[in-house]
Amino acid sequence: MTPAPWVNVLANPHFGTVVSESGLAYTGRECHEFRLTPWCNDPVSDSSGEAFYLRDEERGHFWSPTPLPSRGAMPYASRHGFGYSVFEHTERGIRSELWVYVAQDAPIKFTVLKVRNESGRSRRLSATGYVEWVLGDLRPKSAMHVVTEIEPGSGALFARNPYNTEFASRVAFFDVDDVTRTVSGDRTEFLGVTARFETRLR
Repeated sequence: MTPAPWVNVLANPHFGTVVSESGLAYTGRECHEFRLTPWCNDPVSDSSGEAFYLRDEERGHFWSPTPLPSRGAMPYASRHGFGYSVFEHTERGIRSELWVYVAQDAPIKFTVLKVRNESGRSRRLSATGYVEWVLGDLRPKSAMHVVTEIEPGSGALFARNPYNTEFASRVAFFDVDDVTRTVSGDRTEFLGVTARFETRLR
């Protein structure tokens, strides 16, 4: 834990993301009124609409490669630099590194998850990512209007907000480079009716 909140702003002239010492915080495009994910100005709770999980599929144990939202039992190292942030963690013999970048010339955020098995035995793991789409200024106003679909060619999850007059024709996406993934835009399928998470990539 840092003695005070700390963030790294990764941005180009038209797109950017904020990464805190605890994890992925917020992503937006061009202006504060077109947020891709929720922005929360609360340094105490440090809530976020973006996250990744790692899960031991044999034992059911899960944790985040970042300190939030699901802190593991062992310490984390969070490092910020010019143009990147990285989180390092080892949990029950599984070492992870999560690197975050923003393209210099395109509205694209890259997250690279590296996982190494240092436990000395075979392990069966899954990685799960989620994003809460805003596609507007405030999530309570836009959540009911966000429409998701799977793009047939790439398998990426597309998200649109046709009710946002300024950005109705724009598309946000969430994709991974593993062909063995499953994708859902249904929050009930992901964590149930009381869950606030909306998108699963596994």
